[in-house]
Amino acid sequence: SMVEFYTQRIGMSRYLEQPNITILNHGNMILGFHQIITSEKEEKEKDQTRPDVQGMYTFVYPSKEQVDDMYRKLEDVADGKPRHNERYQIYQFFAKDPEGRNLEFQAFLHPLAEVSSKVTTV
Repeated sequence: SMVEFYTQRIGMSRYLEQPNITILNHGNMILGFHQIITSEKEEKEKDQTRPDVQGMYTFVYPSKEQVDDMYRKLEDVADGKPRHNERYQIYQFFAKDPEGRNLEFQAFLHPLAEVSSKVTTV
């Protein structure tokens, strides 16, 4: 299943369950997997919803070695081996999840400002 892919193969944790939405987290990243309801009938029949697969989820790791580790875990769904992207100064590869979402796994090859892992509410 979709949740098993992200929890077992990528190492995310279940954060919250809501109607038609499963929310997972990985460090300071929170992803919501939403099922789109296109009719009142589908709202009553969860199996009739379709996934929202627009956009790309990017997983950032501190080192190239960790990107390589993720590639070994996901080689069967990757678009190719990890590579250097000179334009953006990153080391990366792309993959697809079981529902066709685009995934990117990368490490920056230049210094970055520290990102807070705290989640705040407004």
